[in-house]
Amino acid sequence: MPGDVRREPGRGMRIAVVGAGAVGGYFGAMLARSGNDVFLVARGEHLATLKRAGLQVKSVTGDFHLRPAGDGVHATDDPAAIGRVEIVLFCVKSYDTTSAAGSLAPLLGPETGVISLQNGIDNEGKIAGAIGQRHVMGGVAFIFARLAGPARPSHGGPAPDHLWRAGWDPLPAS
Repeated sequence: MPGDVRREPGRGMRIAVVGAGAVGGYFGAMLARSGNDVFLVARGEHLATLKRAGLQVKSVTGDFHLRPAGDGVHATDDPAAIGRVEIVLFCVKSYDTTSAAGSLAPLLGPETGVISLQNGIDNEGKIAGAIGQRHVMGGVAFIFARLAGPARPSHGGPAPDHLWRAGWDPLPAS
């Protein structure tokens, strides 16, 4: 069917991570390591390092390195260069929500889910305002993560690294 997300046989899902910092970079790396095609959307020095050196993950569960444009992980600053994906992990800082949500359209197919893993309030509402409510899901990331440097997410502390996805149903206007 035209516009469907095409997956290579034997490969996992096509996943975009918008905001590939500590949280997005770590979970994107874990998803790529599990056999998915992951597209990291980043900018500046972070993007340059991803393209040049790949993603270097330091974790209490074991360190690993994903090569640039290999190991199922790709980096760009242009969502249109990625095309449609099955899932978008939306991990930008809250103050960038509106502008980043405005760039999501090229990633969206009819069944694409956008999972917000952000701190703050009303991020899902801002995303829904840009792309429509039917794509938006809230999420929670249980992780201690920080950037040790560009393209170097670090997972530490006693907490496990888990993602939870939940539907999102906005509160009715009063």
